Amino acid sequence: MKGSEILLEGIQNWKLRLVLSALLCIMGLAALISMALGVFVELTVVDKTIVSIAIFMVGTPAYLIASNLGKVDQYTIAGFLNERLEEVGGDAEVLVKKEEELDEEEKSRRQQLEEFFTENPLYNFLPDKPVKQAYLLFVISLAGSFGIWFIS
Repeated sequence: MKGSEILLEGIQNWKLRLVLSALLCIMGLAALISMALGVFVELTVVDKTIVSIAIFMVGTPAYLIASNLGKVDQYTIAGFLNERLEEVGGDAEVLVKKEEELDEEEKSRRQQLEEFFTENPLYNFLPDKPVKQAYLLFVISLAGSFGIWFIS
């Protein structure tokens, strides 16, 4: 795989993880908010469903806009790799540069990094903590929703 392809794969994976975390968070929170609202205001099941869908439809794009999803690019991934991986050694920018702009030392370093990421896929090094946190929030929100439903 070429350097730019490695980082493009990282961008796609990063964005997919961000979208997944947004969907999980907003889905759980929408259910919890609509059920909690049903305690204070007389709402039917259909009304609660409409409120939940409305929160989900508005909340998901708002979350993605607030998370700066559009600002994630190859340089973002390269900077992240420089900070987190000792194997990269702060040289991830050579994967972003065009082949013509590299000197011989950078070309050999790029070749080493391409081999490293071919053996160890980039998605293994990207953070999955936001997805785990979103899943936990989803489960807690859903449990709270069922608790409110059971009580009322």
